[in-house]
Amino acid sequence: MSARHVPVGWTPAKRAYDAVLAIGILGYLLAFLHLAPMLGDPDQALDGSSLAIKAYGSCAFLLLTLALAIGPLARLDPRFLPLLYNRRHLGVATCLVAASHAMEVLGWHFNYSPVDPWVAMLSSEPPPGAAPGIPFVLPGLLALLVLLVLAATSHDVWLSFLGPPAWKALHMAIYPAYALVVAHVAFGALQDQASPVLAAVVVGGGLGVAALHLLAALRGRDGDAPARPADDTSPAPPADDTPPAPPADDTPPAPPADDTPWIDAGPAAAVPEGRALTIRPADAEAVAIFRHEGRLSAVSNLCAHQNGPLGEGRIVDGCITCPWHGFQYRPEDGCAPPPYTEKLATYRLALRDGRLLLDPRPNPPGTRVEPLALPGPDPAVPAPPFFIGWSKALDPGLRRHVLGAAAGMALGFPLLGLALGATAFDPAGPAFATVPGEALPADLPQPATLRGVVVDAPYPLLHLPPERPGDRGRTLLLARDGKLGAPEGSRALAGRLVEAEGFILRRGGIEMLVTNDPPRPIADAPAPRAPARQPLGRWRIQGEICDGKCAAGGMRPGTGIGHRACATLCLDGEMPAVFVATRPVAGHAFLVLGDAAGGPALPAFRDLIASRVTLEGEVERVGDILVFRAERP
Repeated sequence: MSARHVPVGWTPAKRAYDAVLAIGILGYLLAFLHLAPMLGDPDQALDGSSLAIKAYGSCAFLLLTLALAIGPLARLDPRFLPLLYNRRHLGVATCLVAASHAMEVLGWHFNYSPVDPWVAMLSSEPPPGAAPGIPFVLPGLLALLVLLVLAATSHDVWLSFLGPPAWKALHMAIYPAYALVVAHVAFGALQDQASPVLAAVVVGGGLGVAALHLLAALRGRDGDAPARPADDTSPAPPADDTPPAPPADDTPPAPPADDTPWIDAGPAAAVPEGRALTIRPADAEAVAIFRHEGRLSAVSNLCAHQNGPLGEGRIVDGCITCPWHGFQYRPEDGCAPPPYTEKLATYRLALRDGRLLLDPRPNPPGTRVEPLALPGPDPAVPAPPFFIGWSKALDPGLRRHVLGAAAGMALGFPLLGLALGATAFDPAGPAFATVPGEALPADLPQPATLRGVVVDAPYPLLHLPPERPGDRGRTLLLARDGKLGAPEGSRALAGRLVEAEGFILRRGGIEMLVTNDPPRPIADAPAPRAPARQPLGRWRIQGEICDGKCAAGGMRPGTGIGHRACATLCLDGEMPAVFVATRPVAGHAFLVLGDAAGGPALPAFRDLIASRVTLEGEVERVGDILVFRAERP
């Protein structure tokens, strides 16, 4: 509570809660990253970074969904209260997992280029309306910023500094953050892969959270007793003529307004022993009327800690105990027992013909009001199970429920990670291939030294002469390490015989030589004839604009809206653009893309990168590749 602030006030409940949470998260990531890939086709397995991006992102979404579901679940069924007590630990863990997702994205999709990764992230997507689809990177970034702010201010130090109303208003930003996360996933991952499991999780999670909050709101509205003026609209006298005692700090109570009527709070017998009846006066905050040892006391329904619903708590050890975090207050004066200093506003009560009358004017916090004694024996109402986080013993009525929830997190969460991880694959096939006859090392392309002629069409290409009559030879795209196009000076070597060293990437009929050094001219040998350009006519082709390195398998996923930011950064670095056709064109699914004049595709097509588009233009064959000189639609 407020006596002192420590980093974590460890209790047995906190340790058990955090242990189960850690087991669930680590189990989910282990199943997603290591177990699920064993179930799929190795040729369609994602690289480690792409798999980690999906694992951390999906885990953060599920944790955030769980965090938002716990609150309404606890309102609907008190057996969920143990999950609510340490929910801030769940929120901080969610923020850490989401930050890990962002770091993986920065280190993979936005790295390996001269541009700062953060600058690349903010500038890679076209503005809304400029391209098909909806930008998804910015909603994810905004959601992460909100989570970071909420995690940084989650400690009670900030709660004390800001005050409960402002602190709670700030932390209500978790709901727009969740909406941003749903938008980020829906317009990113769901557009990039047709995974029914992921779609079911996202849609089910969003609808489930909305439905639970709606049910809890309806339950809360039905649970508040209607407040109406007493039959006699004149101010009702208190049970005796003794004015309320001043609060502990000797501040006199505010004088009552004689023209304010008392309200009828219902029959006194409706207040169960040890529990509360919640009344909501018109244009005023709710009031909780508690019964303890046959006497009634009324206090504000808002806990001074986080504005939790005190009316859903109960009397424990003679004190009103909040169901959210176990903060306690004396019923007669609303003060927390020493050494704690929280105070609640109190209210006066009166009894008339068996009905309770409530003065809706709050007394200053900490004002003592003598409890209202009720005639007759106390009603024998069994106390329902109740959870107090600082208690060493768990209510037997909650034990089975808590153990079931713990088992569900520790076992069910990893199984969900296994199911989602099994749907994370690359349908384009293996990332790397070698030249014919060479062995493929694990996860690495093959080094090669090649001789050929440089062709400028519309990017520097390396054409290897045919080895047999009638063969077209091989034509490879050129690029440097990272997200950069051909080495500087390559274009000036067009038409000359050169030697180049690097690594070969090949996937889906397209090849690329990755080399950081410009090709070396060979002066003592005649240059082979450059491949003739063979016109294939005018085509109207549907497909997607991608960067050549990802199309060749250098990084994955190589297609889809989730790849837009990475591909844009590559093409900004003069990487050859490739048009991935939905149907083969003259036997080719990949076409080198240029503008109508035969120049590079950017900047004309920058806003159409990674989107399904239909382009029209001239197609020509250069060696064993096709060049598509497209017109801007």
